[in-house]
Amino acid sequence: MNPNNHLIVFAKQPKIGWVKTRLAKDIGLVNATFWYRKQLLNLLKTLDSTLPCRRHLFVTPDAAARQPTIYTTLGWEVHSQGGGDLGARMKRAFTRVGAGPRVLIGSDIPEISKQHIRTAFSELRRADAVFGPAKDGGYWLIGLSKYTGLPHLRKIRWSTRFALSDTINHFRNGDKISLLETLTDVDHGPDLCA
Repeated sequence: MNPNNHLIVFAKQPKIGWVKTRLAKDIGLVNATFWYRKQLLNLLKTLDSTLPCRRHLFVTPDAAARQPTIYTTLGWEVHSQGGGDLGARMKRAFTRVGAGPRVLIGSDIPEISKQHIRTAFSELRRADAVFGPAKDGGYWLIGLSKYTGLPHLRKIRWSTRFALSDTINHFRNGDKISLLETLTDVDHGPDLCA
C-alpha cells in the first residue's frame, strides 16, 4: 500500500427510497435498493487492501458514517460526505483525505476493477487530473495529482450529458487531463443490460 495514494468511494446508505431513484422508476424501489446494496458491497470487496492506496468510503446521510457496518470490517475508513451539492461534497472529500494523488469514484459502476484504479493512479504521475467518462456524458472517476486541487465546481450540470465537459472546463489552461475508458454507471433499467 502507498499511504500517499487515496481512493475515495462516494456512497449512500442503502435504504429504500434513498438510493437509485431513477433506476427505481424502471425496476421498483425494493429492487433498486437491493441492486444498490449488492453493488456497493461487491465494489468494496473488489477494491480490497491489495490496491496501492488508503481506502476511504464517504457516505450520506452523515449519521450513516457513525454506525458500525460491514464496510469498516472490510478495511475502509468511513467518513460523512457532509452537505451541499455534489461538487461541494467532492471538494470536501478531496481536502479531508489530505495530500497525495486522490481518486474518487461513485458506487454504481459494476464494470469497475482494480486495474481501473491502478491505471488512474499511474496516469496521475504525469497528468494533473484523470477522468473516467461515463456513457451518459458524466464521469465515473475523477482523480487529482498531489499538486492539483479541485477547482470550485460551480454551474456544473450534474446528472446530465454535460457533467464531464462542464467539470473539465473548470480546470486551468495548461492542466494536463487524462481520460480512461468509458464505462456505464447505472441510472436507469436499460443500464443494467449495457
